[in-house]
Amino acid sequence: MPKPVILLNDTTTHGGTVIAGPSPLTISGTAVACVNDKVSCPLCLGIYPILPSSGTVKYQGKDLATEGMKTACGAELIASQSTINV
Repeated sequence: MPKPVILLNDTTTHGGTVIAGPSPLTISGTAVACVNDKVSCPLCLGIYPILPSSGTVKYQGKDLATEGMKTACGAELIASQSTINV
């Protein structure tokens, strides 16, 4: 089932945010996050990468991050948009 794409500044279940998404792909001018992009986590007090997941979609060789994917600290990504699903 398709899932919403994660964007720069989207949030996590730990209250964190996606802080690095230097993707050439944008939605309404906001960068799309990819696997290994960074997320800040106020609960775990650090910066952690987005982890790979099965069934990801690639864009220019990078796996796009989607809602429900986890970070290295265990937080789940929460999408702010529901228009673009992969």
